[in-house]
Amino acid sequence: MSVSVETIRKFLRDSGMVFKHTRHSLKKRDPIAFEQATQQIEELREQAARGEIILGYVDETGFSSTPDNRYAWTKIGDVHAVDAIRLKRVNVMGCLLSTGKLVTSCLQESVTSTWFYAYLTGIAQQVKQTYNLRLVLIVDNASIHRSKKMTDYRELLQTNFSTNLYFIPAYSPELNRIEMVWKHKQ
Repeated sequence: MSVSVETIRKFLRDSGMVFKHTRHSLKKRDPIAFEQATQQIEELREQAARGEIILGYVDETGFSSTPDNRYAWTKIGDVHAVDAIRLKRVNVMGCLLSTGKLVTSCLQESVTSTWFYAYLTGIAQQVKQTYNLRLVLIVDNASIHRSKKMTDYRELLQTNFSTNLYFIPAYSPELNRIEMVWKHKQ
């Protein structure tokens, strides 16, 4: 007995299945820390809505002109080869503010704690001049955010610009709203 590919595809669709990209598992996430962070961020959002603070969601991402999709239909036994072209990567730091403003900065080099601090300082200066309110920035636990250098920089941000960093729990990207911006841009 033989079954066509189309028959299998139809059977899977009729069974409620779809062909889609896989997603990385968040099994390591601490559900209690995630729930606490969700509540705390909601409180920060309410403070921002009342005009008591400015809330910002900060993250960095990289863009490459080399496509990530390495899949193609190929006959069995054939090798589908494409020329390997290594193009420069552009790194982008972004901050989505509760005011609706998106502040970005592009780099053609690696993002370091020093670059990250300079970027945050620029945002903090703008917020202080424009709104004169405390700024709370939601960030993930990337090494450049948690480095020893950033510990000193965090104190400077607090002292000079009334700016605090709020670290979301590990494996909780959906708590950082700028992740949605990156998802649509990539």
